Amino acid sequence: MSRTQLAVWLSFPSRHYTPWARNNGYILLLAAALTHLVVSLVIAMGQDPEWGEVLLAPFCLTGLFWGFGLLNVLGSYGARKRDSVEAPAREKALTVWEGLYYCARDNVVFEPEVGVSFHPSETREYIFGFRAGGQR
Repeated sequence: MSRTQLAVWLSFPSRHYTPWARNNGYILLLAAALTHLVVSLVIAMGQDPEWGEVLLAPFCLTGLFWGFGLLNVLGSYGARKRDSVEAPAREKALTVWEGLYYCARDNVVFEPEVGVSFHPSETREYIFGFRAGGQR
């Protein structure tokens, strides 16, 4: 077993994304709107443009920004909803995790107050409530 693997087992599980990344969709939508506005104004200043040209032609340049922005905004909605549902479980898991100790000699993790020891690879299951005996 490597030290890196041990560190992964013993660290508190992080989320699979960074919370600031949820705002990327709004940033993309803002960039698309500004680009769309500028390109529309440039086309409108041209020689006798049609309104369809002015409004629809900029989508050739900004369509990908609009699409990815909407996908990110919709995806972030699900992430925020999942975060609010998982928040109480993560708080409880953090309090359990803070009370754990590691014994390098025996290669076990233990919680002195409960009297339970287990292999470091089982840390995640233990802190999220799958304790033997259902204590705490």
